Amino acid sequence: MSETGYVPLAKFELEPTLDDQFWLEKVKRSIQECTSIKDVKEMATLLAKIATQRQGVIRGLVKDIHVFNNVVINPDDLANPQVTTED
Repeated sequence: MSETGYVPLAKFELEPTLDDQFWLEKVKRSIQECTSIKDVKEMATLLAKIATQRQGVIRGLVKDIHVFNNVVINPDDLANPQVTTED
């Protein structure tokens, strides 16, 4: 049986699509132009929900890559980023 080595996520072409880049710009502008703390909190909550859903999809896809292609991704590459505030 052959040993499976870790593959960095950078090996895969995971660049955002043009649609994703436009969506990002639209969201950034909406946040920057918003004057209501309540609305900003609502947007942040929805963005956290989207990020969590996408993380679940990514983990599922990585599992499929491992099962069907005998490729293992370093678990650190799949970890959620640290949440920090800019001062």
